[in-house]
Amino acid sequence: MPRRSVLLLSLIVLAGCGGHSTDVSVPDGYTVRTVDKPSFSIALPASWRSFGDRAHTNAREVAGKNDRLRTELELLARSDTPIKLVAFDPGSGRRFTTNMNVLQTQVPSKLTFDQMATTEARQIQLASGVKEIHKNVTEVPGGRTLHLTYRPRANAAVEQYFVRHGDLLYVLTYTSRPADAARYGRAFDRSAHTFRAG
Repeated sequence: MPRRSVLLLSLIVLAGCGGHSTDVSVPDGYTVRTVDKPSFSIALPASWRSFGDRAHTNAREVAGKNDRLRTELELLARSDTPIKLVAFDPGSGRRFTTNMNVLQTQVPSKLTFDQMATTEARQIQLASGVKEIHKNVTEVPGGRTLHLTYRPRANAAVEQYFVRHGDLLYVLTYTSRPADAARYGRAFDRSAHTFRAG
């Protein structure tokens, strides 16, 4: 399979959850990345590169000599994109880059957490043909969160966290190779549990 963009591997616009808390503990070796519009923050491993946060790193600096990645980052930087932050581990490999993104969308105010939690796995299965999805409910500083883990194809393992803040839904998507899923799983979970909106 040809190398795909680190940004477009697992973007699925779905529905989400609720709640809010302000206490965030940043794990050792992580740095907080802050996005101003919409306002949110999340901690990522310090060695990861990010695009779209307050640091205003330009696409060329993030992508290095990868012209294809630079072009895609420039597209994602447009104001009309739902993707608000992209980050990746530059040391994860050349053929597949471990990455994450934060997507923001609006959801109907009448949609409850329980309604969302019962339909997300089914929607992902219909959209990508995934057969096995692990689902649990957790808390992040942003509120009650649905956490899904699945493999949309043979060479990708995905963890998604759906966090609702008012009428906004934030979908945190972390993607790695299946062979690296166990190694990155704890880092993904630590990162997601620092997410704060507003």
